Amino acid sequence: MKRLVGLILVAAAVATAFVLPEPDPDPGPDFTGPEIRESVAPAAASVWYCPWVASGALRDSTAMLATKVPVTAELTLPQQIADEAPDVGEVRLDDAGALVVAIGEIVRRGDTPLFVEFDDGPAAAAAVITSAELVTGDTCVARIPKVWELPGGTTREGRNMTLRLFNPFPELAKVSVSGASESGETGLVDLQNLDVEGRTWQDVSLNALVPLLDDLALTVTSSEGFVIPSLAVGGATDEASWPGTAPATMWEFPIATPRPDFAPSLMLSNSGSEPVTATIDVYTSTGATIGAREVEVDPSIPRRVDLSDLVVDSLGIRVRSSAPLAGVVIAEESTAILEPTDEEGEIEEGEAQGDRIAGTIGVSSPAVEWLVPGLQGVAGGESTVWLLNTGADTATVTLQPLGLRDLPASKQSVMPGSLLGVPLGHDVAVGGYRVESSSPISVAWSVEAESGIMFVTGTVVGG
Repeated sequence: MKRLVGLILVAAAVATAFVLPEPDPDPGPDFTGPEIRESVAPAAASVWYCPWVASGALRDSTAMLATKVPVTAELTLPQQIADEAPDVGEVRLDDAGALVVAIGEIVRRGDTPLFVEFDDGPAAAAAVITSAELVTGDTCVARIPKVWELPGGTTREGRNMTLRLFNPFPELAKVSVSGASESGETGLVDLQNLDVEGRTWQDVSLNALVPLLDDLALTVTSSEGFVIPSLAVGGATDEASWPGTAPATMWEFPIATPRPDFAPSLMLSNSGSEPVTATIDVYTSTGATIGAREVEVDPSIPRRVDLSDLVVDSLGIRVRSSAPLAGVVIAEESTAILEPTDEEGEIEEGEAQGDRIAGTIGVSSPAVEWLVPGLQGVAGGESTVWLLNTGADTATVTLQPLGLRDLPASKQSVMPGSLLGVPLGHDVAVGGYRVESSSPISVAWSVEAESGIMFVTGTVVGG
């Protein structure tokens, strides 16, 4: 029977260890519960949780790992059946600092959420899913709150929306899910007091419960135990996925769209009791438009802000609000097939195809040091790192590739109030980047392939 991995959570000021002993012959290990942590990677060991992972006959997944110091990383993939032993893999990241781990080399059984434990740090993880028809993924999460916000959902025609509730801990979690749409609060009576057994997960199809909603934001609350939720929104082929987030009064999104043929939207949700005013600043390679949009977000009514008319090239945004909001950005491309449909050969628009979609959460404050696991490491895709400088000074940014061997760094200058996209392509020797800046910036990356497009938020490791 394969061993269960120990979870070690270390805070900066107080070191508190939670040890999960071997499960055999004991029927279940003791566990006092995870510690709520900030989204910044700690200076010592860290555990990262990746709900949206799947490796099966049609899909392949990779765990993207990056670190500043040599570490051992243990990857644990629980079973969907409670009390079944997980599959565990262990890898070593030496001085080169990043590694792309194929989940299928550990286990291949379809949906397989993941958590990664590093024995030192700072370190970070992301998860990517690819197939012949899609590419999706996002950063994994290290913080574990009781309440999560997941804006950006939709069950409109042509879109499928799935909520995954992942419980990587041995204790039972009891979870309630509430929803808000363009019509106000959405009754999700079937999603109250759900039991999510320890080290298992549940997938919930929102289309079956609340169909044909243009905009749907979810709130996931744990009354017992803890879960890590993730949302996936897909079309005929491609899909986008992103983790839950917490509300904040400032968000930066270094990538909202890579170019004009992807229509960007900002999705905002307000779980408070009063209306919130949000100001949206737009950034391109040529400069900023401060106050490009000002919108009001009512309680329990998510707000979709279409940014298509602002796109000339690639686009990044900053959101400043009068009270905390949760937000994601989504970019969608739809290409129609034109086919003859009658005997005269009249051409009419057919079914949409090549419907690519990407989305990601934002950054609540810029920083001077980042880890970007996975950048340049997705096979078959072209990577771009996005550097957003909303400050008043030029940022000199060092991009240090991490991977199978020592590689030289490059430097980029990001002008004040501007966005810089640096194309990097795919390189089998690179598994991620360390990004250091002379002044605070925000960092994200994207991957484009024939099968799909993906946005991923970077991980702050130094303020």
